[in-house]
Amino acid sequence: MITVEIEGFAEISNWSGGFAIITSGFGRLHVFACEHRDELLQSAIEHAGNYAGVILRLRKDPLTQDQCQLQRFGKFSSDEALTSLAEFRVHKLSPRHPEPSLRILALTETCLVERDFETYNIVTLKPLAEVFALVCDVDNPQHFTIEYVKGQVLSYTSTDRDSLLASVLDGVRASGNGDVSVKMQATDRGQRWGLLGCSVEEEVESLHLRFLASPPNGNFAEAVFRFNANVSYSGLLHAVTQDSFFAENKEKLINGAISALLAHEGEEAVNNKELQGQFQALRRLVASKAGFMAFTQLPRFRERLGVKVVKALKRNNDGVAHAAVDMLCALMCPMHEDYDLRQEQLNKASLLSSRRFLESILEMFSLHLGHGTGALVVSSLLDFLTFALCAPYSETTDGQQFDQLLEMVAGMGRTLFKLFQHPSMAIVKGAGLVMKAIIEEGAEEISTRMQNLALSEGALPRHLHTAMFTVSSDNRLLTNRCLSL
Repeated sequence: MITVEIEGFAEISNWSGGFAIITSGFGRLHVFACEHRDELLQSAIEHAGNYAGVILRLRKDPLTQDQCQLQRFGKFSSDEALTSLAEFRVHKLSPRHPEPSLRILALTETCLVERDFETYNIVTLKPLAEVFALVCDVDNPQHFTIEYVKGQVLSYTSTDRDSLLASVLDGVRASGNGDVSVKMQATDRGQRWGLLGCSVEEEVESLHLRFLASPPNGNFAEAVFRFNANVSYSGLLHAVTQDSFFAENKEKLINGAISALLAHEGEEAVNNKELQGQFQALRRLVASKAGFMAFTQLPRFRERLGVKVVKALKRNNDGVAHAAVDMLCALMCPMHEDYDLRQEQLNKASLLSSRRFLESILEMFSLHLGHGTGALVVSSLLDFLTFALCAPYSETTDGQQFDQLLEMVAGMGRTLFKLFQHPSMAIVKGAGLVMKAIIEEGAEEISTRMQNLALSEGALPRHLHTAMFTVSSDNRLLTNRCLSL
């Protein structure tokens, strides 16, 4: 069900019969004219109160036509909110048009803006804070949909789908929306106990934790999908045991759910959608403090998780690989408040202890770079390397493991510099941070070799161009901090 949020109305003073409908929660203006304007607005206000229980108001101060033009996007009418950081050519699929419409999907600092390809006029504007999920079509490698918390689902096709989604995912998370995820199938609204834009109650979270440990009707896959539909991707909201006599032991519930997920060690009978769902459920669990600590405290957690991840990566499926690496990133860097630095050190030491495991990850990294594929996987792997090698995250990385991984990454040589030509700014940013760490923290011969490669591969001129000619206060554009290359 799609909700249309009408906030109120405003009259237009210099236009006979003109009025604006204020919508969308951020003051979006839709302008109309009617001969019987006053009667229409009065009827709308009365009917909203009588039949829908919604209180609508008529703004006291009327607007002018010029004000409507300048403020038509409400609080997102500023140049900062409308200036593109990245643009992608897409075809929009809509029941309103018999054929796909050519559009430009632009990512700004706060919004996702859809523009007409010929006129460059804005067709649709959605705040990044309202993005709920990005859905990749399994059968069509160009098709994807964007789900919003208010119920809208917009579908597009793009020849550069994964690069586009990597940029959008990075932009949404950088805007403060940590609940967005990338999935292979659309969200089943019937499985969620509430609206997408509202958090579920504590009892609902506890109930779905029990469902993972003991699935109703023995259907574990459905229990996983229901858990993911009700629990935020950023983690459980009620993950701490309350101080009362009859309080529920949340740590025990979380550990039980983790054990149930690890018991299914990527067996071949599980399809890719179900396996992706399992990793995303694990990510939700380890994002909590109890789940984060369980990595080193729960018996055989590390070994069983390692087997599950290795088997998953052997499937060579981008959706599964991205979910697996994104879950590992949540173990590398705590996603919860009041975290323990010592626990972060223990988790990193455990994850980075196996050279063979790191080699398998970097091999997959190199494979995607060589073929120019898997932008989402590459982006998540760069996050993994950032949490291990780049300041300030590297302060909790063991010295020997830091040097080992740094040397392994530097050994990739020319392959790394392909990242600086990538169409996704998120990947260029991540590559710049990793390269900066290699040059500043690596041995002198490694730094010299990388600096020479930066010139011969054209990475330094590209970096300088981006840093000097991109005007933005957005912290995502960290390339201008990497001029030490």
